[in-house]
Amino acid sequence: MNKRRYGWKGLKIPLGYLNDPDYCEFGCPICTSARKGNRLARFLQKFEMLFSSNGCWWGRAREKKYGVKPDQSLPDDK
Repeated sequence: MNKRRYGWKGLKIPLGYLNDPDYCEFGCPICTSARKGNRLARFLQKFEMLFSSNGCWWGRAREKKYGVKPDQSLPDDK
């Protein structure tokens, strides 16, 4: 899978592309850190998912494209 790059380590949010699932996968500083195991990022992500109907726009787009929620890792392609 091609890893996309986002400016400023993901802090440059692509507001013009709210349906970009790759931002959640590769660029979002909260989601990528939470999937790697960061406790603070996991807390923020769970809070976000609780109060914003299963995550932000990019997390919902990721769920549509890849079939996994923003707090879950992608399954390995074997």
